[in-house]
Amino acid sequence: MGTSKSYSASVKGQPQWGDLSREVTTNCTTAKIPNDNLRKIAGKFVRVVGGSKRAGRGNSRIAGRSGIRNAKNIGRFLGSFSSNGGNLSQALNSIGLTDLTTKSAEDIINHLIEYCSGPASTIDDSAAKEATRKLLEELAEGAETIDDLEASLKSTLDNESLEEVVISYFGYYILEHLSIMFYEKLVEDKGKTECSSLFKQIKDFINSSLVEMNKTNPLDKINWGGDDGDKVIKNIQEDVLKVFEDEN
Repeated sequence: MGTSKSYSASVKGQPQWGDLSREVTTNCTTAKIPNDNLRKIAGKFVRVVGGSKRAGRGNSRIAGRSGIRNAKNIGRFLGSFSSNGGNLSQALNSIGLTDLTTKSAEDIINHLIEYCSGPASTIDDSAAKEATRKLLEELAEGAETIDDLEASLKSTLDNESLEEVVISYFGYYILEHLSIMFYEKLVEDKGKTECSSLFKQIKDFINSSLVEMNKTNPLDKINWGGDDGDKVIKNIQEDVLKVFEDEN
């Protein structure tokens, strides 16, 4: 993955970068981080990427575009899975994976990661791809066979709406951008234990904040290949970033 040096080059001259860097570095500790501090980190991140509207609509040069692409592909696959009555083989056939005889759950997850992401040629691509990996591994937790994976996906979509799954993806996407920005440098400067503690607390803060987010975008019957799919994913990404946006 990338480093904070490669990231700082892309935001050179932005005072927001220094504000975010100081906030993250100061809070890199094994102690419990106050929620206000975690909120500042998330808010300053949204500033760095250009604000919720700009990044959410894919108009930031730092983050947003790859997130939209991957989220649309996640929605397309899971939407196909749901519309096929939870038949995983049919959903996989619809995205080009037809020979399932020797495939494990891990093989299928790896195929889905590539389907959703493609090659990672930019920092934004890398963040989106790793977020996709984290989401799909969470959805497939404990699955070893195709039948296991089918049951896991059914269970998820029985208990969560597709919109909630996409929101979770964008939570991972924010976390991965922050990781690319700071993780390697913080491990060098502060230590792995402190860095792991910081990112665990950031992850928990993001997840708890998004649980309370209003769900206003029903994703059933969406044409994922058309304008509807593009519009609804941009709406969700903007709404997710808005949860953390600091207006001050």
